[in-house]
Amino acid sequence: MKLFIKMSMMLLGFVLMAFGVLIAPLPGPLGVPFFIGGLILVLRNSTWAKRSFIQMRRRYPKIFGPVRALLRPGAKVVALMWLNMLRTERHFLRRKDRFLYRFRRGLFGMFRPRRPAFG
Repeated sequence: MKLFIKMSMMLLGFVLMAFGVLIAPLPGPLGVPFFIGGLILVLRNSTWAKRSFIQMRRRYPKIFGPVRALLRPGAKVVALMWLNMLRTERHFLRRKDRFLYRFRRGLFGMFRPRRPAFG
């Protein structure tokens, strides 16, 4: 019975990871939570997946470092996703085409308290 539960949790993890990859091209980071949730399920229920993940993390620390940070307990998921989106934008877009930083500045400008005009 315990083996059946482990196998079904692994299968659910793989399904969630596949769903995360499928919806990744949609606007916004919608695929990331599904992929991370599936990865957590697979890593908790499989020793070969843990070994493979550790090997890949040691071999490619720049790629798997942010993923490892998302898997830690108490991770600030939104902040890490924002930083990774900014990093991805910096790698693929020219400076004049980057929009996330401008979006954040405009969003903070909307909520900034206004000084009363004297006069």
